[in-house]
Amino acid sequence: MAEGMDWIWLIGLSLGAVGAVYVLLSQQIQGLEVRMKRMSKRIEQLEAEADLEEPAINEELRRLIAEGQEVRAVKAARVAFGYSLLEAKQYIDGLKEND
Repeated sequence: MAEGMDWIWLIGLSLGAVGAVYVLLSQQIQGLEVRMKRMSKRIEQLEAEADLEEPAINEELRRLIAEGQEVRAVKAARVAFGYSLLEAKQYIDGLKEND
């Protein structure tokens, strides 16, 4: 019976440790998300102030979008910028919204 209690105690302790790690990591992730939002906002402000030129490929991407070739536009954005599929799709969606 004592061995059974040892296992229960060990399992409880392990679950407690996992829970504590989960809480700590969740807090760290939330902190990073807040920092990322602030940084993204600041980047947007800097972009607006800097009056940066638009990437040359945007003309080609807009042409592909206008021709109904959105999938090719997403692929071209991935190649040009090294974006993930989701990032490239969001970039193309942003071009469509701003036109």
